[in-house]
Amino acid sequence: MNSTHISHQLCSLIFKNTASKTTIQDLYLNQILVNNVSIWFYLIGCSISLILDTFLFVVFLYKNQLRQSPGDIFLGSFVFEIIMAIQWYIIAVSSYEDKPLANNSLECQFTAALTLISHLGQYFYILAFFYFLTRQVKTSFKAKNNIQWLIHLGVIILTLITCVIVFSLNLTGKNVDGKCSIVTSLLADYVITLGYTLTILIYISIGGYSIYYIKKNIPNQYKERAQKFLKFSIIYFLTYLILIFAAQLVELLASLSCTYQWNMNLNAMYDTAAFFDIMILILLPIIRVNDPYTKRILLKMFGYGQKQKQIIEENELELSKHNSSVDQDLSILTSGISQIRQSELIINREKSQTDDNPFVSVLQNKKRGQIMCKMIAGLQIDQYSKYNSLEVEIINQKSDNIYEERKIYKFNNDQIITTMPYNLCQDFVSLVEDFPQIKVVSYTPIIFHAIMNREKEKLNIYESLDINNNFEKITNASKNEGGKSGQFFFYSQDNQLIIKTVTQQELKIILTMLKNYFQYILSNPNTLIAKIYGVYTFEQENQKNINIIVMRNIAQTSNTFRIYDLKGSSYDREVAKKDTNLQKVVLKDLDFLNIEKYLYISQEDASLIAENAIKDSNFFKSQGLIDYSLIVFKILNEQNPDLIPKKKANIFMCDDVRYRYHIGIIDYLQEYNVQKQFEKYTKKIIKLNQNLDTSSQDPKIYANRFQQFIRRITKIE
Repeated sequence: MNSTHISHQLCSLIFKNTASKTTIQDLYLNQILVNNVSIWFYLIGCSISLILDTFLFVVFLYKNQLRQSPGDIFLGSFVFEIIMAIQWYIIAVSSYEDKPLANNSLECQFTAALTLISHLGQYFYILAFFYFLTRQVKTSFKAKNNIQWLIHLGVIILTLITCVIVFSLNLTGKNVDGKCSIVTSLLADYVITLGYTLTILIYISIGGYSIYYIKKNIPNQYKERAQKFLKFSIIYFLTYLILIFAAQLVELLASLSCTYQWNMNLNAMYDTAAFFDIMILILLPIIRVNDPYTKRILLKMFGYGQKQKQIIEENELELSKHNSSVDQDLSILTSGISQIRQSELIINREKSQTDDNPFVSVLQNKKRGQIMCKMIAGLQIDQYSKYNSLEVEIINQKSDNIYEERKIYKFNNDQIITTMPYNLCQDFVSLVEDFPQIKVVSYTPIIFHAIMNREKEKLNIYESLDINNNFEKITNASKNEGGKSGQFFFYSQDNQLIIKTVTQQELKIILTMLKNYFQYILSNPNTLIAKIYGVYTFEQENQKNINIIVMRNIAQTSNTFRIYDLKGSSYDREVAKKDTNLQKVVLKDLDFLNIEKYLYISQEDASLIAENAIKDSNFFKSQGLIDYSLIVFKILNEQNPDLIPKKKANIFMCDDVRYRYHIGIIDYLQEYNVQKQFEKYTKKIIKLNQNLDTSSQDPKIYANRFQQFIRRITKIE
């Protein structure tokens, strides 16, 4: 039999054969070629696509800025589109040379696998793009919000799982349109119809919600730039939706027409589907490079950004003139007016830098600044009666157990804007559409106020959390990378307080041990434990609840020479290398032993540190807690002796008069749970060492090891 193209007569011959006559059915399928029009669509379109996608793939690999999320998602899309173009090219060339692929042959199954992998990978990456946008803004208060590797892993896993399901159902092979993909059959028609419907609905749900959410959360001052990004996102969303829907619909109708002998022009329908396939391959990469940030970087790469650079330099020159004028104004104007001018300059400088980041990063930054303003407003309302004049709804949840009491504050954005000094947070807090209500839950406020009152001589929370003084830190909040856990840290402008996010599990631990914690703190005034001054949950519509603690900053200065995080463990507790800048990293146990060896302080101070650190670790042991660290800040003393702080509970003068130590115990909200046990044994298995001294240990073992290390570095044996 000679090779031919699909027709209703051929469809009838194919589907008249039953499973017992699969050899005859294969004989017909093996002769089918892709239509001539489709061949040229694929040959020309795939050539253009391969050149375009390969070029962009290389450029994105070369330029790090282009891989800044969501650029890495675009890069993944290019890979699958290259695979898609290759498989279409293989099919088109085989038909052009009059060598149709045989059904169930290795070549056909390989091509079918490429078809599935490329289409699914492209689809999941486009979904990942819209999911990424929403998640980045929704979880903007996570210090480490990098989920890139999870997104790529998720796309690969979902693609492979779907491929395995399709192959296990024997739905792949030679199709009646001459291509090797999902076969035309009664079962396949039902599966394809259901699959197409689900993919379209999922895409509309995720993509549509993402665009709606981004639009709703755009700050006023970025409205112009936001319109460009929204326009790009909507075009990207609609282009893929229309083309994939059209291609799938036409192919499905053609498949059903062949199966059920409907009176339709099969060749024209398959040619139309091929046209839509090629349009997807060509248009999507072009649309991606029109992302405002991506386009700007590409233009700079190829020399079209000189004019923009000149404009930026002129703006920076103008900004420097403003800065010098502000210095003069400070000596003339009142402090209130000068703070307004300073805030305006900070905002202008921050606006001038937004073009250097993808819009989603800019929006994430603004969202974080917005949340910080609301948090500080909520903390001040909780701490000071001067804000009781505001129309804030206060709910006192009394309890027979004082440790279970709650105080709830409810207020909205416009109350912050109209009442906070100088309206510094207005640019952060005001949104395009509405002013959602903010709910602040203050846990056991009486207890934490009692802890603060014991330190009121060395602590002024109102000054520490003053919005005016903290405004520049709020604008730079997005630069915070947090700790190893990815939790967010905010240091007050005077370095006295830390606002730190905690997980739901850590919140539960605090509230569970609160009675014992409070009694221990009261009975041990010289404890090294970094004290918690407040525990809160912030709730707002369209935003994940945020749990925070306000605690004492052990460092209390930015004049840090070195930082050591000491747990007493030896495994994976060395950071310093030959080229390491020791002032820019947090050093660990082995680093301390190699560099410092001991705490060079008086015998009296050494005894005090050892005594209290041992007592504190015994308390944590009784609460089943691990992972706590002795944090040691080696501070450069100020040249002016009057500026050197007097000796306090956590400040110890070094034998070398140039330095002093600020010492405390931090990170003590971790139970020895199943996860930590799994972590310990996994590391031992990986290293094939049963005696491996991992950080994670039973609370008793952890405390004993910690105490031995403390005795060693204080020379108290």
